[in-house]
Amino acid sequence: MNIIEACKDPNLFRPFLADENGGLGTWFKWFACLRGLYGMPYGPKASNALVLVTKRNPAHYPLEGFKSALFLTGRRSGKSRMAAVIGAYEAALAGNETRLAKGEKGVVAVIAPTKNQGGIVRNYIRAIFETPILARQMVRETREGFELRNGIEIRIMAGDFRTVRGFTLVAAIIDEIAFFGLDEESKVKSDTELIRAVQPSLATCRGKLIAISSPYAKRGWVYKTHSNHFGNDKGKTLVVNCPSRTLNPTLPQDIVDEAMEEDAASARSEYLGMFRDDIAAFIGRDAVEALVKKGRDSLLPRARKTYWAFVDMSGGRSDDHALAIAHMEHRTVILDFVKRYKPGQSPYTVVRDMSEQMGRYHIKRVHGDNYAADWVAKSFQEHNIHFTKADRNKSALYLELLPRLGSGEIELIDNEVLIDQLSNLERRTRSGGKDIIDHAPGGHDDLANAVAGVSCVTSKGKLRVGALRTSDSQTTSVEFRRRWFYSHLLET
Repeated sequence: MNIIEACKDPNLFRPFLADENGGLGTWFKWFACLRGLYGMPYGPKASNALVLVTKRNPAHYPLEGFKSALFLTGRRSGKSRMAAVIGAYEAALAGNETRLAKGEKGVVAVIAPTKNQGGIVRNYIRAIFETPILARQMVRETREGFELRNGIEIRIMAGDFRTVRGFTLVAAIIDEIAFFGLDEESKVKSDTELIRAVQPSLATCRGKLIAISSPYAKRGWVYKTHSNHFGNDKGKTLVVNCPSRTLNPTLPQDIVDEAMEEDAASARSEYLGMFRDDIAAFIGRDAVEALVKKGRDSLLPRARKTYWAFVDMSGGRSDDHALAIAHMEHRTVILDFVKRYKPGQSPYTVVRDMSEQMGRYHIKRVHGDNYAADWVAKSFQEHNIHFTKADRNKSALYLELLPRLGSGEIELIDNEVLIDQLSNLERRTRSGGKDIIDHAPGGHDDLANAVAGVSCVTSKGKLRVGALRTSDSQTTSVEFRRRWFYSHLLET
């Protein structure tokens, strides 16, 4: 049985897809895409639909169909429901169990960037298997997914692909692939890393790789695949790219119009299937990792060194607090210490711990982001540390950090969260040509912001109590004794 027959069968997928009148007409263009993907016959109407959404001649499609596909369409286009349909078909009806060796376990991996997105697809698959025939095929539902009588397992994974290692993938369906690595929940650093990890597991059974997503920034595997294969009659990957209403004509136009009025750049991505021109990567991950001193999680304080500190205090329940300490050596900012404090801790406990860490480095003055409230300065003052609010916002701090990152004039410690946050920063162009540097939706940049701030104040070398400004922060023994005297005088 092919996938179109399964979609139309009232005992299989039809109850899941049918509208309130039991019809499937609104899924016509999706069905055309499935015909192209699986190498099935199609009539003139389906051929015209494929030309519309792929910008290539269906007559040149491979007769056996495609081993990989990328569906780029907007919100409410039905893409997550279609991901569930493809996953259920590959697991229960495609006959993939016959391609496994005796005793070999086959897995259909359904991978989503977050637990919430993974939960949506999981619920859809559960609904598909509610028909009596399919219900008999399910052995049990597990924490990982669903086990079927044919020996195939559907595994729902949120932000992590590593649990499938050691298994044979008969298919991989990746939902919202353009958004991997943007959320700290995701253990995958980018869509490119994910694809490289999944492809070897598909090789044994020549399983299909199906990626479905709204477009986002012009970067990574998604953008490269779109550039190479969309509209290319010789492309080996089927790329579908179109607005939401093309695949789902039931989506009201006024919803799209309202979104365009509120934020045109975002709406073009979310509903029109277009990559965002106003977003670019701040700095590549390779460039960040090249500045990391492998195995260095911190540096001990040393005499005759002037240290600087910068804090990013949480502005909400979901944000971390963060502290960064650094010093200067021969025009290079050396990051000595970073620490983040997860939400839920008392802010006064956080300030006390930060003060203790700064005390180890004999720091009596700390700078902080300019969103910090008055309680921050008062809390640090209780620990004999003077708080100075930064004279610029975090976008300006990041823009000052960028040349230092590009020239290699900073040494980063080996902290995975810091590397992730710096690598995932986005540069957005707003009206008037002003650039905004910020984390991606759902992401965080607290630690990155603290590092950008400490790099700025360290490189400028503003005078602090007991220390004389020098280009490389080295002081003479007389200057060091003077600094020690003043710091202990303030403590008493």
